[in-house]
Amino acid sequence: MDAYKMIEEFPEQLAKVECESLKPEDYAGIVFSGMGGSGIVGDFMKLFIKASVPVLSIRGYQIPEFVKDGWLLVCTSYSGNTEETISTLEEGLSRGLKAVCVSSGGKLKEIAQRASLPYFTLPQGYPPRYALGFMLSTLMCLFDMGEEVEKLRTHLKTNREIIKQQAQSIAKDMFTYLPVVYGTPLTETVAFRWKTQVNENSKTLCYNAVLPEMHHNEVVGLDNPQIRNLCTFTLLYDPEDHERVLKRVEITEQIFKELGVVLRVIKGEGENLAQRLLYITYLGDWVSLYLAEIYKQDPIPVRVIDFIKKSLS
Repeated sequence: MDAYKMIEEFPEQLAKVECESLKPEDYAGIVFSGMGGSGIVGDFMKLFIKASVPVLSIRGYQIPEFVKDGWLLVCTSYSGNTEETISTLEEGLSRGLKAVCVSSGGKLKEIAQRASLPYFTLPQGYPPRYALGFMLSTLMCLFDMGEEVEKLRTHLKTNREIIKQQAQSIAKDMFTYLPVVYGTPLTETVAFRWKTQVNENSKTLCYNAVLPEMHHNEVVGLDNPQIRNLCTFTLLYDPEDHERVLKRVEITEQIFKELGVVLRVIKGEGENLAQRLLYITYLGDWVSLYLAEIYKQDPIPVRVIDFIKKSLS
């Protein structure tokens, strides 16, 4: 499929999924399991679910030891064959966890059917990172956020052209530089999404760091002009971040101003956290595509990842 077409239609992926909703309070805790483009949906859900029980998002082969009977395990793998996610599902079932599976097929579907687990099918034919809307819609509806999904679709469609124009400008500024994307506790997931989209779509390096932790290490590295002049800097934040984090955003802007270095500071547009986070997520997706275009890179193939999977098989 065409990368531009898939990103263009991202808002349309956000659609209600008919399912029986789950209540977080019915479980001792919830753990989302996934990797790469499939794993980030758990990070978003961790932010969106308001519950009195712990909510985790994990990447890897194992579930924490304290996750036991009474917990809910939600496994998301677009292909259905992600070995880390399959490992967590098998481990979770062996511990007696209740589980839900989301994929477009593969071994995850086979295990779900064999164990009579709730299973949700995703449309086929997409690279996982281009199917975020489908996966996020499914999980949000699973936790009774269907009405918000509809509002998210409308919000992104309304702002799509503005977002694309902003993304073109940002991509031009990033060309020939190492993009550095800073986040805050509420935008950390989006900053990481920017990094991975630039990595996979633009075929170039990018890294991210998060406030307040970066004020205890990262900022000292800015003292080296030979390295900082090779980078371009973006900071993503949300107005609902802790007041002391917002103060740190201001301090960070001051530091960059005194260094004579441009720091692009961005917050999402929207009437709630979900809308603002998806706004800057969509912005980052477009940035990565336009940057790929400038670098004359095909955004779809991920040859190194394919090599690693083949080497592990």
